[in-house]
Amino acid sequence: MAGVPDIRIRPANDARVNSRGSYVLYWMAAARRAHYNFALDRAVEYAAELQKPLVVIETIFSGLRWDCERFHKFALDGVADNVSAFEKTPAVYEAFVEGKRGEAETLIVKAVAKAAVVVADEFPCGEYPAMLSRAAEKTGVLVEAVDSNGLLPLRAAERVFSTAYSFRRFLQKVLRENLPFAPRAMPLAAAKIPPAGKIAAAV
Repeated sequence: MAGVPDIRIRPANDARVNSRGSYVLYWMAAARRAHYNFALDRAVEYAAELQKPLVVIETIFSGLRWDCERFHKFALDGVADNVSAFEKTPAVYEAFVEGKRGEAETLIVKAVAKAAVVVADEFPCGEYPAMLSRAAEKTGVLVEAVDSNGLLPLRAAERVFSTAYSFRRFLQKVLRENLPFAPRAMPLAAAKIPPAGKIAAAV
């Protein structure tokens, strides 16, 4: 498939696409938007190629180290926007807010079991990377982590920069070559994928 640059795609396990799966699953946990999102682009590409419905599950975690009311309010406001954004698309969108720590991860593992392929956000902070690794290890289905974090792909930097100055020098050299590769404004606007209808991902 063409579209999302390879440098932004990381297989999170060694599994393959399961052609018997019921849908393509996008686990939204960091790039919480229905537009300009490489991970959603990738999920739409898979859904079109496999002719499978697309299920998007957004998880809001609780009990994490840096939790605060402001972060949760920001995420929940975004959920309301996403409900509206996905409403008139062929995809089905479900938001899950944890009542206690670990519930979202359990739900995702169940949803993954029914999927043909899983696309997840690549986000290298906090406890999410470990959650993604555990979910990928527990399934026989291909799980891909896709980087939508910024204009420069995370893997474009081959070392840790100890100063802002050294990073800026690097950025000035490599950013230009990455700018032509932008995510689509509205990935689902003209997506040729089967309608998800009332499909339930996690039950």
